[in-house]
Amino acid sequence: MTWQQSLVLGLLAALVALLIQGKLRPALLFSGAVLVTYLSGLAEINAVVAGYTNSALLTLVLLLLVSLAVEKTRVMSWFANLVGSGSFNKVLVKLWFSTAFLSAFVNNTAVVASMLGAVKRNPNHAPSRLLLPMCFAATFGGVLTLIGTSTNLIVNSFLIKMGAPPLGMFDFFMVGAGTLLTGLVAVLLFAR
Repeated sequence: MTWQQSLVLGLLAALVALLIQGKLRPALLFSGAVLVTYLSGLAEINAVVAGYTNSALLTLVLLLLVSLAVEKTRVMSWFANLVGSGSFNKVLVKLWFSTAFLSAFVNNTAVVASMLGAVKRNPNHAPSRLLLPMCFAATFGGVLTLIGTSTNLIVNSFLIKMGAPPLGMFDFFMVGAGTLLTGLVAVLLFAR
């Protein structure tokens, strides 16, 4: 084993151990690991900077900022309360489609966090029966658009790097809509 391989293996082991320990922030740990690989000559400056200037990463950061801003507004609370009224199946369908729609354009975690209040405060239906379907809806909704999930953005950036035409905003919609509806049918059948 060469010294470069030993250094990378040791760096990965230290990184995993420090992440598990949880005393230092992950951003600091990963930045430190990148710095060590650069200073030791394992990575060139172009490769180091390329990761921070990736358009998919910048888009993801901007979407997270928008998601956090939307989560802080009272509009989301009002909307979540509106969705939470009615019979179980009615609430489930409203929750499903509203969560999926929002997840198509906003970070899934922010959508679920915003809808959580309505699910927990619903006096007629146990949160335990609505939480998992809501999470499924957020996952299926994220697949509807290019910006719905970070995976789509990363795949799009790889396509662009390879010289292929970029994906369109709604190129995933037909497949995503099919899985969204299939998921709803499955949830309605098994959520009883």
